[in-house]
Amino acid sequence: MHIWTPDIFINNFADNSFQDFMNTFAIVSHDGHVLWMFPAVSKTYCTLDVRHFPFDRQKCKIIFISWTFNGFKVDLTYNATEVNAIYYKPKNQEWHVDKVTVERHEKTYACCIEPYPDVTFTIHMTRRSLFYIVNLIFPCLLIYAVSFLGFFLPVESGEKVNLQITILLALVVFLLIVGETLPPTPDAIPVLGMLFGTTMVMVSISLLMAVIVTNIYLRKDSGKRVPAWVRRTLLRPRARREKLRRRIFNSNDNHIIDGGTVPQDIEIDNLSHVTERDSLTSSRRRTTNSIYNRPSARDRNAEWADEWDRVAKLADRVFFWLFFVASAAALVSMFAPIPTI
Repeated sequence: MHIWTPDIFINNFADNSFQDFMNTFAIVSHDGHVLWMFPAVSKTYCTLDVRHFPFDRQKCKIIFISWTFNGFKVDLTYNATEVNAIYYKPKNQEWHVDKVTVERHEKTYACCIEPYPDVTFTIHMTRRSLFYIVNLIFPCLLIYAVSFLGFFLPVESGEKVNLQITILLALVVFLLIVGETLPPTPDAIPVLGMLFGTTMVMVSISLLMAVIVTNIYLRKDSGKRVPAWVRRTLLRPRARREKLRRRIFNSNDNHIIDGGTVPQDIEIDNLSHVTERDSLTSSRRRTTNSIYNRPSARDRNAEWADEWDRVAKLADRVFFWLFFVASAAALVSMFAPIPTI
């Protein structure tokens, strides 16, 4: 006894052989209903959208269609009342199958005018990203966070540039090791690849900032003064704030001499008895003090060196906040579009 079987196969089949199934018996009922079940291993291709890798969700389709018979001869349908049970076990696996949906389509091809129906099973999957978080994302962010320590390192130590170079080399070596884990695709850049690229760019920018700050600090030995526009922009407002702060602090203090408070209004009655000799001596003393109070070359260079030191520290603080804001904006822009799981 022979039973006719339709030539139904998987349209997006990706294996070499179409006969990889076990030939089992069919169950024929008295009303003409035939049930034929057989185990098989099928390989299909699926186009992946890796923009949110490794936090992506994928939809893989399995399309069943008759190769020879059109819709007027073989009508492919599915039982909508039957629940599609998920037998996939996600334990210790990379993917978690959320659900399986079924749809029926009818298409007309160039060869024939008759419609050809197909039944499409869509498997909705979510990638389990714990492995990538622990082994790729966390070490990358840790190296990235270490670059912030370079801004807290005193510029006097002379190790700011060396620290940033060491961090950049460590990041490059890390990316060379884990670079093969990224899916090769020309359609989009994955989130993980954007994280690696952004981290390398930001660490390079922190290295450039460290070089600029160190260059400004070492100019104190050049014997040149800070440019006038820098003094007007950076130093004078800060000097005014410090002077105002000292004035407010001194106004609240009392002048203590011998354990007592000296009154501010002191009347001196004997000023009228100053002789001409005393006046001449006082004028000579003032002249001598003015000569001695003139800044020497050493004092002038020390003052200019202090100005360069203040400019370097102020630039370091400004660079730190710029780096912090840019890092926060970059991370938020990368991880915000990721769909919630």
